[in-house]
Amino acid sequence: MRPSPSDTDMSAHYPVTLLLLSSMLVIAVQSDLRRHRIPNVVSLTGLIAGLALQGVVDGLQGLYSGLAGAGVGFLCFVPFYLLRGMGAGDVKLLAAAGAFLGPQGALLAALFSLVAGAFIAIAYVLWKALHASAGALMRDGLVAMSVSALVAVQVARRDRLAFALPIAFGSIAAGWHQVSFASLASWSLGWNS
Repeated sequence: MRPSPSDTDMSAHYPVTLLLLSSMLVIAVQSDLRRHRIPNVVSLTGLIAGLALQGVVDGLQGLYSGLAGAGVGFLCFVPFYLLRGMGAGDVKLLAAAGAFLGPQGALLAALFSLVAGAFIAIAYVLWKALHASAGALMRDGLVAMSVSALVAVQVARRDRLAFALPIAFGSIAAGWHQVSFASLASWSLGWNS
């Protein structure tokens, strides 16, 4: 059984997709880490690039897939924005990533981003507590170490996580997952021969 031309083109465009997606995400992460802000121009440019790529690769079907992916990405993070758990820039960034990844990829990117965000937040709180407690132990002893660790945890909980970083991890992981799945499907259906 031979694949249709659109099936082979789909796997051929993944490197370009991941390169463009990664470029947008690197810019967003850099801005979010420095200023705690993701410029609208980054998300809008990413959205347009994702939709254009989808349209070039798969025509109108690809454009619909990109729009659906952007919608899924947007809808996945809107509840967190409404609950003040993340900024609007994070919601728009995942929508832009969804334009590259399509609806299933956007959903995976949201899930992977939330998992990455949880790990990064836990690591940050632990780092703050260890850093504060080690200094206090050296200066003032065991009791001061315990108090310093508790204060550091409280301070770390108030800090805002630059969520572009977990979105970048989640989106790239979702993109690689799609590449792996497409390769596996191609191999199992005998499309390589």
